[in-house]
Amino acid sequence: MQHLPSSIAVLLLCGSAIAQSFTSPAGLSSTEGNASFFASTNRRYMGIDASNTTQVATIKSFAMRRDKNSTSSAGASTVDLTLAIGETNMAAVYSEMDLNFLPGKRTVVFPKLNVSWPDWNAASTTPAPFDFKVSLVTNYVYVGPSSNNALVWDLTLENGTNTGNVFDRDFTFYSTGVSTVLGTGCSGYSLSTNFQSNGPAMPKYGMRLRAGVTSAPASAPVALSIALADANATIPGFCTTVHAVPLAILPIGVANASGRVYDGYFNVAYDMSLNGFTMYTQAYSISGATLSLSNGRKDVMPTSTATTGAEACYLYSSTATSPNNGTIFTGGSIIVEYGT
Repeated sequence: MQHLPSSIAVLLLCGSAIAQSFTSPAGLSSTEGNASFFASTNRRYMGIDASNTTQVATIKSFAMRRDKNSTSSAGASTVDLTLAIGETNMAAVYSEMDLNFLPGKRTVVFPKLNVSWPDWNAASTTPAPFDFKVSLVTNYVYVGPSSNNALVWDLTLENGTNTGNVFDRDFTFYSTGVSTVLGTGCSGYSLSTNFQSNGPAMPKYGMRLRAGVTSAPASAPVALSIALADANATIPGFCTTVHAVPLAILPIGVANASGRVYDGYFNVAYDMSLNGFTMYTQAYSISGATLSLSNGRKDVMPTSTATTGAEACYLYSSTATSPNNGTIFTGGSIIVEYGT
């Protein structure tokens, strides 16, 4: 009995896994999303998707569709469209959009061009066709099984002649935990946090801590001190009360010139035993020889029993905002189709 050489066998197995067109979030080619999303122009949109990590694909086109039950306020139109595709590790995603790419993994696949938007003036069948579509100028190769990276699409729409279009979206909202402020920070240094949970619907990234700061020392690295109890300690030489004696340290970014670190969302796998878990945090920065501390925070993980939702998230920003940033909504995304 003859056997195929192992190298050929591997190639055949990889070839059998190469995807046809697929949606983000996964599995929605013939299924209508459960929500809609207003398709404004002069806006940047981003979707981050860990629901397609089994895919091996050379992505050649990108498409979106109208929400079934929504109608636009006008007919066919045009818009300036720019598109990048890349990858990230969904364990940490950021409200500052440019941070959501691994090094070397962002590719501009469609440079800014004026494109046609089809007539979405009437409601559609279930689901609508993916007819707002562009063929990529540069293809993007994605090998999910070897990288386990989340796919990122980064779309900018500008100068649209119709601002009344509505995208299809599939999204289940997360639960938000109670967050309590403890004391005050040095010179107004302020930490904002909360726990979020999408429950068992998101087994890989269903629980997270959102954290960001304002009025930190400019251009200084910022980290979170994480504790299981409030120390509430007054220490000589410290500019404020110490609340979180560190059991662990979590770097969250570098403050900009105004002392801000935009929100980071630090995701972990859903674990039912963490429902009701309480954690104490306090941000700190060292600038020169000076240690600065924020207020403390007490956060409680909410309980969620959600059984719907996707291992994906999205955000959006006005193109006039610098840097482009926005709230991250986890539990699904605006629906797109990758063509192969």
